[in-house]
Amino acid sequence: MNLEAWIKKFPGRYGIYAKDLTTNVVVAHQERDSFPSASTIKVPIMAEVYRRFEEEHTSLDQMLVMRREDQVGGSGVLQDLAPGTSFTVRNLTTLMITVSDNTATNLLIDYLGLDAINQMIKRLEMQDTELVRRLQRLPAQRSDAVNRTTAYDLSLLMEKLARGQCVSAVASEHMVATLSRCQGMLGIAPNPHPSRFVGQNPAVTVAHKTGSLDQACHDTGIVHFLGGRSYVATILSQGAPYDQLARAVRQIGRNFPRWLR
Repeated sequence: MNLEAWIKKFPGRYGIYAKDLTTNVVVAHQERDSFPSASTIKVPIMAEVYRRFEEEHTSLDQMLVMRREDQVGGSGVLQDLAPGTSFTVRNLTTLMITVSDNTATNLLIDYLGLDAINQMIKRLEMQDTELVRRLQRLPAQRSDAVNRTTAYDLSLLMEKLARGQCVSAVASEHMVATLSRCQGMLGIAPNPHPSRFVGQNPAVTVAHKTGSLDQACHDTGIVHFLGGRSYVATILSQGAPYDQLARAVRQIGRNFPRWLR
């Protein structure tokens, strides 16, 4: 069964783009359609952190103070810690990716600036991606205040990371290592390993970032199999309850190795 046939089985709508990094075989469906980015927008924010470090020589160990008004709901752990605590830019970046911490993300957005992050997004050639607001601040139902992206843009970013072309080879390596510790649901690859920490599986290494809303479920990243085969993939989904979308995303993602042959 091909990708289009699978999609017809599931509720909601989907944006999909996967590419084998050796053969350049591509599987795609509505890859340039716009979706609310949810937490996938945190990957280009991380890229701007590393650009600032490499090109402007800022310190990853610079301390940022978390105020009570900075603490927001949703995913993450900082919302439960005492205000007035300081964290390094390095640790906030790690929390933003590994546990998708929204408070850490907002601290980094304030530190970097919306304009700088969006300039980085354009530099990465993500033409249909934009960060318009901090997380958990404005009603998501306002169409003019939703961070947006596409499956094509996110897979392009993942390809740059996989090929060492995002900021620099060294920065790309550090960012991929952080993404490999993401604790979110795996949707873009088979997961034969019983541990949720997929990056620890010697047979397959996955560096990825998830995103979720009440009616959206996303996963984007790099999949590397023992033996050398690698691909990048993104699945964006919207328009049905999260649990239904998550099941669909997992079923689609586990077929990528077959479809990309």
